[in-house]
Amino acid sequence: MTFGQQVDIIINDDKKQRFVDRVLQDNAFWDRMPQIFSLGYALGGALVKVFVSGGSVKLDYSSAEDFIPLGWNSRRIDEGIFRSRFCQSGMYYTLFEKHGHDLGGNPKISCKLFRSPNSSDMGTEIPLGSLFPEMQPVISYPFGRKMFSYFHPAASNNIITDSGMGLSVFYSCRDTLKALDIAFDSLMREFILGRKRIIVPSSCIRTVVDPESGEVRRYFDADDEVYQALRCEDEKDLKIIDNTAELRVDEHVSAINALLNILCFQTGLSSGTLSFGSASGVRTAAEIESQENRTSRTVNSNRNIAAEFIEDIVRSILNAGAYIGELDDSETDIRVSFSKELDISIDSRIDRNIRLMDHGIIDTQKARENLADTVDV
Repeated sequence: MTFGQQVDIIINDDKKQRFVDRVLQDNAFWDRMPQIFSLGYALGGALVKVFVSGGSVKLDYSSAEDFIPLGWNSRRIDEGIFRSRFCQSGMYYTLFEKHGHDLGGNPKISCKLFRSPNSSDMGTEIPLGSLFPEMQPVISYPFGRKMFSYFHPAASNNIITDSGMGLSVFYSCRDTLKALDIAFDSLMREFILGRKRIIVPSSCIRTVVDPESGEVRRYFDADDEVYQALRCEDEKDLKIIDNTAELRVDEHVSAINALLNILCFQTGLSSGTLSFGSASGVRTAAEIESQENRTSRTVNSNRNIAAEFIEDIVRSILNAGAYIGELDDSETDIRVSFSKELDISIDSRIDRNIRLMDHGIIDTQKARENLADTVDV
């Protein structure tokens, strides 16, 4: 939901605007960002690194598990180590890039490469040029801005309160996720253990010889429609009893939905955002509005952080563009804006327009125009 709406990046310089648009397009920025935000929410953080290679500006995408923070100011993390892993010709390589600052406050990147015959350890350090001939062990940029941007969820980090790192949105609701897993497994077992079972008198069971082992096996022919003559002293012994257990599907679905509502509350979403099974039925306008507000507040809080995250990326791209000589290093105004409204359900949009008509705010024609892209009117 954070990156589900249109994102506009507006720069007050046409040349820089075209340059940034080209770099983002060439590096699959719009395709990769939904995945980056998903990793950021799941792992507590995600990063985009800007670098220069072959005279061009490139982007590299990483998750929090491949980053070790080393320093941060009151606003954001500005130093850290990136870890990248490769496998080539049966050998495992690990590249460490330490992003820091020199004495003048400019970005300084130190790189080291390690090789190991297995993936379980780091191995020994080898020359950087053995795998990356064009990469320098130490890279410095003549501008005072770091070359990476860090995104973290808006939820507070209640593990390390004085850290600039984020926390997974699921960290505080792990017990709920375990309970959901148990409830869903129980629902699956309900179908396995509740399969149809029929109690058949032993006199109705036929015998057949297994052609492979020669053993005599007994079975009940459920497709047999021919009359059979069976010897039985008591007629009640011939009764076939259906012993099938009743499936408790509704109880399981209700339990799963209750746990999902708890999960929604713990992750800052409106009740019913996550649901299992059919819709909960007709809801009043007040219910819809109250449920949308909680999700809207959560999404907007994360979008404020995401806007700064994207702005940091754009400024690093502009600095890299000035470094390779394609742009000047003048001050630039950048604005990152998201769509102001969340997508809401069809029923919600219909209900809202009906209320506007009832109060005389809009007429029927205007309501038709508002719903033209939603339903056939």
